[in-house]
Amino acid sequence: MIQTMMPVDPSGLDADLKATKRFLKHIGSLKEDNAKVAIIFRTVPDEPGNCLVMGPKFLDDTYHNAFMKTLESAEAQNSFELGTYLARSMFPDGVNMLAYLHEGNFIKKMPTKNITVSFGSNYNETIGLDELNKLIAKEKGITVEELAVDPDAKKAQTKDTTKTKTTDAKKKSTK
Repeated sequence: MIQTMMPVDPSGLDADLKATKRFLKHIGSLKEDNAKVAIIFRTVPDEPGNCLVMGPKFLDDTYHNAFMKTLESAEAQNSFELGTYLARSMFPDGVNMLAYLHEGNFIKKMPTKNITVSFGSNYNETIGLDELNKLIAKEKGITVEELAVDPDAKKAQTKDTTKTKTTDAKKKSTK
């Protein structure tokens, strides 16, 4: 029996792969060697020109797979900063992800200008993380320095502080 094989169209296969590829937040690459990194925090408090990143490839297979599954989860993708979600996430053995990455020295502080982030319909366009941070800050109506604190948490904290001051003022006036 003779089987005939259909010729494979490499460009068609490439197009299919690109069509099924989905955009993931919190992923970037180093400008110097294009190594993939997970962006744990886009900025560092009091150091808006720095970020915290880690290379998932340095984790053992079990932790790598669990980390990537967490990174790809809807909760992680919806989080403002990946690190805040990792602080609530566990590896399969019950170890806290963010604590493990920190204690194991997997997280590295790097200048935001050394990290690129891909975007666009085919993910073929890139922007420096420093420029992306400026765009995000402008959109939120805050400074890049304020990105180190979750802007939504900061707004809630400001509201709580206002309420506390009002209550304290009332207590003082009744004495």
